[in-house]
This record gives sequence, C-alpha cells and structure tokens, in this order.
Amino acid sequence: MKGCSLRCAWCHNPEGLSPEPQLKFDKSNCIRCGRCSTPPDFSDPERCPTGALSVCGTKVTAKELLTELLRDKIFYGDDGGVTFSGGECLLQSDFVTSVMKELKKENIGTAIDTAGFVPYENIEQTLEYCDLYLYDLKAAGSVIHKKYTGHNNSLIVSNLEKLCHTGKKIRIRIPVIPDVNDSAEEMTALNDIIRGCTKNTDGSCIERITLIPYHTLGKSKYPNLGMSCRFNTEKNVSPEKTRHLSEIFGNKALSTIDDTVSD
Repeated sequence: MKGCSLRCAWCHNPEGLSPEPQLKFDKSNCIRCGRCSTPPDFSDPERCPTGALSVCGTKVTAKELLTELLRDKIFYGDDGGVTFSGGECLLQSDFVTSVMKELKKENIGTAIDTAGFVPYENIEQTLEYCDLYLYDLKAAGSVIHKKYTGHNNSLIVSNLEKLCHTGKKIRIRIPVIPDVNDSAEEMTALNDIIRGCTKNTDGSCIERITLIPYHTLGKSKYPNLGMSCRFNTEKNVSPEKTRHLSEIFGNKALSTIDDTVSD
C-alpha cells in the first residue's frame, strides 16, 4: 500500500511514502529518444521504449486485488499466505480488511506489516481476519524517534501494548541503524518496552524479535523520484554486531542479513 505516516530518515522504499502515484525517471536507461514531453507526464511511460520512465502506484479495487492474489493460491501452501505492507498499509485499513475478509473465506493465511503509527481503531478492525502482525520498532527514546521518523513513539508503544493483550501472534522487527539505535543501551531499552507491553500476559504473543541491519540499497531511488535522501551515512552494521545485539532479547531473537529494513 502506498502512503506512510512516518518519515524514517533511512527509508529504503521512498516510493511508498506518498499515497499518490508518482513518476519515476531512471536516467541510466534514457536513450534521449524524444518521445516524452518536457517535463514528463503520466502518459509518457506508455511511450518510453526503455522503461526509463515508469509510474509508482496503481489504483485497484478490492475485487481486482483479490483476483490477482487468488491466482497465486497454489503457491501459498499450508503456512504461506498474503502479507499487506507499505508504506503503512493500515492507513488504508478499510481496504485491507475487506480483502483479508475474502482471503479468509478461501482459507488463505494473512499478515500485516505495520509501524503501528495509526489510530488503534485501524488495527482493531483487522483483528478478526489477520493471523500475524509484523510490528516495527525503530527506537526506544522519544527524542531520537522524533528526530529520525518525524514523530515520537508513544502511539506506537501504546498500540503494541493493546495488540499484545488481544493474544494475536506478533513478530517484532527492529532495523539496526548506525549511530541511531545500534547500541546495547538502545536495544536494552527496546527490550524493556517489549516486556512492558506484554505485562500481565504470558508473553507468548511475541513469537519472534528480528534485528535487521541497515543497508544503502534504497539510496539510488531518491533522485529517480526527484527526492533527496537525508540519511547519507556510508556506515554499516556488521552481522557480528547484529548477532551480539540480538542476544539482549533472549531466545526469541533472530538476527538477519537477508531481510530488508522496514519502512
């Protein structure tokens, strides 16, 4: 789903930030054939012979999306299914809920990947039809969180606590960002937040905590969209450091270098 309520400085999917379709121009593929207008408009990608111009974002109905998803049903298997992500998919919670409702009629598993910065009502309406929540936590401190995402984390923490008390399955995903949250102190504070959210429960709702190291693969997208990336560090987080930090979270933790930093 396009559209996001946060503005993470390290976002590797900037095409997901705006809810509207966007023109993307990849200069490296342009052969200067002259078929596009100046400046290009949304009809130009149809005339572009190399794919240098493309449109990020397509408006579809719930019925159209369901038809597309059901084509792949044979590949989902017993433990696969459909994951809704973004951007922030829960900004379009009515749409997501209506599609998930139909997927459950087909006995297809469903998951939602969210940063949790939405009204809790948006999460609540999906509870009946969602099997698994992939819940992103960015930073423990509100000052750091606001500096790098545009907002403090109070709503995110509050929503996670409420979600934990529903008993739904949750997997926490934490991007490990150099000089932002890649310290033992910050990870310990995040672990304290998770423990606080599961207070008065047996904690079984949290199935897994995954630490995902920062990468720079999304930086090239920004100029193609006419945007600038405000997180320009060339530093990275080693697999060894990620594994060391994951130990703070105990036996539910998993470090990975194969996944991508969530939005």
